[in-house]
Amino acid sequence: MATSSSAQSIHQPFADFENLEQMFAAALSSSEYQRLIEMVAISKKIYIVANGGLHYVGSHMATDMTRLVPGKVVCSFDSFGFITSSANDHGWENIFVRWLETSAILDNPECTMIYGMSCSGNSSNVIKAFEYGISHYGFRSFLLSGRPSRSKPAETVELTLNAEYYHTVETIGLMLFYDLIHKLGYACPVINR
Repeated sequence: MATSSSAQSIHQPFADFENLEQMFAAALSSSEYQRLIEMVAISKKIYIVANGGLHYVGSHMATDMTRLVPGKVVCSFDSFGFITSSANDHGWENIFVRWLETSAILDNPECTMIYGMSCSGNSSNVIKAFEYGISHYGFRSFLLSGRPSRSKPAETVELTLNAEYYHTVETIGLMLFYDLIHKLGYACPVINR
């Protein structure tokens, strides 16, 4: 009995994570990741900007880093009302700029950074947030990308994973956050038994 191509695709392996362990190890040993550790160590406030699944990875990071690393306030942009009104009034590409305009005005530039994530490396709203944060406040900036950025500011440190799939970038992004917590000298709680 012949099977259709759609039925055959259902029985393919779960997901291609592109040699996840090797890609993660390469990221951990990169000079860019070492720069990220240094940047996070001296930052008291970190703004996370990302879209789609990476947005929720960033939200998870904001929650755990703020509660597990003393002296850090990590912010993810989770106000859907602000997001939709800013997109409507100022354009999608400016939603993170609007957030910084309203939230970062009292931040000390010496202690503040923007951590952006973009699978393509070129998400216009993430890039505009870097440009705004650098030009208006002098914030440090870091980009985790799936592909090399063609549009990031020169000052932005970039760690490119050279990934094919969104889920690979999202998974490694989450793994890097937990490694950061440990590199900063703190630990993640164990599950109660």
